[in-house]
Amino acid sequence: MDTAVACIREGMARIIPVPLLSLMTSSHLEQLVCGEPHISLSLLKQIVRYRDLDENHILVRWMWEVLDSFSHNERVLFMRFVSGRSRLPANLADLSQRFQVMKVDRCIDGLPTAQTCFFQLRLPNYSSKEVMAEKLRYAINNCKSIDMDNYMLARNNEFASTDDETY
Repeated sequence: MDTAVACIREGMARIIPVPLLSLMTSSHLEQLVCGEPHISLSLLKQIVRYRDLDENHILVRWMWEVLDSFSHNERVLFMRFVSGRSRLPANLADLSQRFQVMKVDRCIDGLPTAQTCFFQLRLPNYSSKEVMAEKLRYAINNCKSIDMDNYMLARNNEFASTDDETY
């Protein structure tokens, strides 16, 4: 264990000078490395780009109202659904793409879809905000085919358990 901690310390020291590391709390360091644990709707609104919609479109207004009603855990699931990650970066400059919301012409009241590689949410037309909330909740709870956080954990565990001589 001491060797592992020493390796982590050495790696961190290559990125962040040791004197600065001693000034950081563990939660601040976690935020810098992992991102902001709270999913801020105001931050999402700052980075959103609409396609075939604008902020006054009924779907957009409903979407923000639904997201506002979501619990913290539901917002985390939403982030995983649209981006493959559970957090936004601590610094917006580290965001490689803006959040995109677009309307798609599919059957009314269908499930929303997402393209995680583009940080994109695709919304069909909905007959009501309640139906949108129901479909969005279903999607975020049942569509977990891309989850970059757990994928990376699994990959790290896979590499840790393999013999170095096999490579």
